[in-house]
Amino acid sequence: MFLRHIRLFNFRNYISLETDFGPDLNIFVGDNAQGKTNLLEAIYLLATGRSYRASRDQEFVNWQAPGFNIRAEINREFGSFTLEIGYMRDQRKRIRVNGADLPKLSELFGHLNVVAFSPEDLQLVKGAPSFRRRFLDLELSQVNPQYRHELIRYHQILLQRNNLLKEMQAGRGDGRHLDVWDEQLAGSALKISLLRMNAVEKMATLARSMQRLITEGKEELVLNYNPSVPGLKEAPFEEEPTREEVLRGLQGLRRLEILRGTTLLGPHRDELSILINDVDARAFGSQGQQRTGVLALKLAELEFMRKETGEYPILLLDDVMSELDYSRRKFLTEAIRNKVQVFVTTTGLYSFQEAQLADSRLFKIRNGTIS
Repeated sequence: MFLRHIRLFNFRNYISLETDFGPDLNIFVGDNAQGKTNLLEAIYLLATGRSYRASRDQEFVNWQAPGFNIRAEINREFGSFTLEIGYMRDQRKRIRVNGADLPKLSELFGHLNVVAFSPEDLQLVKGAPSFRRRFLDLELSQVNPQYRHELIRYHQILLQRNNLLKEMQAGRGDGRHLDVWDEQLAGSALKISLLRMNAVEKMATLARSMQRLITEGKEELVLNYNPSVPGLKEAPFEEEPTREEVLRGLQGLRRLEILRGTTLLGPHRDELSILINDVDARAFGSQGQQRTGVLALKLAELEFMRKETGEYPILLLDDVMSELDYSRRKFLTEAIRNKVQVFVTTTGLYSFQEAQLADSRLFKIRNGTIS
């Protein structure tokens, strides 16, 4: 997978930008607040339709303009295509592939796959469970259309069920309607949890190997997927889990759910636990162990996505080189060299060796201009 060319109009602090990229290492260097991260954000937006920094589309628009446009030319094993996202204030984003509109945002996933790594990703290990669920959702949505479809369906069902629970909490609503939503939620929840568990099983092997290599065998990393449905907790299964097990779990929590006005069981409550040397890395891991764990997870994510799609995704490294010590930086750069197209932001080149710089394309960013 190779992002060959990009063009930006009125995106963040870029009024107009057009440039080509190299197939290996692309380094954006410049002082803070010059627009380095904005470029990575534009690439991430092309892949997912969302930002890892902003929550509203209006935030992407240059303050002088009515909207923004991003257009990229991408090479993949099956051929080349153009990908475009346009937005005008107070309107929905428009997404085009080879000039044809995509009717739904969800159909964007899978065209351009990315793995993003920033200092905030330390929350993967030490943050709340929602960070790890989001990690799994983004990873699987890019490589598995079935998962992507089911996740959208699940959140629609969950919204309707929670609205009914709130009505019942207030003394309104009909419990017979809750039975209907339980049936729908149970089937969707089972599919999502099983797809996640299968992915985590594959990821666990990759992440364990990465952790061993980074630490020269001193640390053992274990990933466990912990579903909130009791019947799903034992894996491998002697028998395939059933919808009835999920329904029994929901029925057992019904009184408490009505009291709280929210659904207490399902993939939105599941957890991905990370152990390092048999210790919970979130609660007891040192900062060094947590950083190594995140690095191992990101490298495992690259390999997992390659195995699922046949191609490496693009890797976005947003100011992470300064967060890693020499040995971790060295391992990262050697692990991805000549395999993955990489976009990295930095304020200086001290983190890179001469051989790496010789193989890279270097872009200087200043006040929304590139050279």
